[in-house]
Amino acid sequence: MSKKIAVVFTLFFTFFCFSGAHAATSTWILKKKLSIIIDDMGYDNYVADKFMSLHLPLAFSFLPDAPLTPKLAKEFDKKGYTVMIHMPSQPLDYPKDNPGKNAIYVTTSKKRTMFLLRRAFKIIPEAMGLNNHMGSRILLDKTHLSYIMEFLQANHLFFVDSATVKNSLGCMEARRFNVLCARRRVFLDNKKNVVYIKHQLKVALDMLKRRSSVVAIGHCNINTYRAIKDMSARLKPYLVDIEYVIK
Repeated sequence: MSKKIAVVFTLFFTFFCFSGAHAATSTWILKKKLSIIIDDMGYDNYVADKFMSLHLPLAFSFLPDAPLTPKLAKEFDKKGYTVMIHMPSQPLDYPKDNPGKNAIYVTTSKKRTMFLLRRAFKIIPEAMGLNNHMGSRILLDKTHLSYIMEFLQANHLFFVDSATVKNSLGCMEARRFNVLCARRRVFLDNKKNVVYIKHQLKVALDMLKRRSSVVAIGHCNINTYRAIKDMSARLKPYLVDIEYVIK
């Protein structure tokens, strides 16, 4: 935690100490913020390295049971990136869509839910927050959301609602537990081609004309990396770590 606080302090110090054009840009960043989270981390070392090579303030959410998660989460944390838990949870159309091993379901007891959350945090102790993997059914279930928020509150973690269902209760429950929260506004790569992903990045930037902040979520694939790399010059004036967007 202390290392992350130091990083945040350094970023704020940098924002306020530049003069001239840099100061104007920094003020704009504080008003208009785009945060990008990369989900499904922990399976692909090559693509993970590509994302790291961008040197952009992206956040990375790791699946607890992905084989490379312990190694990569530690590496990303050491490089100063925000690491998150990508928690498998029940979708609306389960069992057609399966969230994978050790997921939270509406039938999961509180004891088992807490065990799964503790287990995920033990695998990814670098995590600063959590977002849902699938989970559209859980996001409508106040009971299980309350278990999740109780855990996050106790461990000083934030929540990002991936908003995989329209009427999600995620941030509402987070506020009830005084857990910091942000809601996803754009999915970048429902189609895994560079042209589409660039279009979605432009959609996210366009949203900033109407909103002070936007959270976008992409996934650990090479085309998402390429699209962000190609658009990095346009993204940089607005791109901030997720911790500047949660509230």
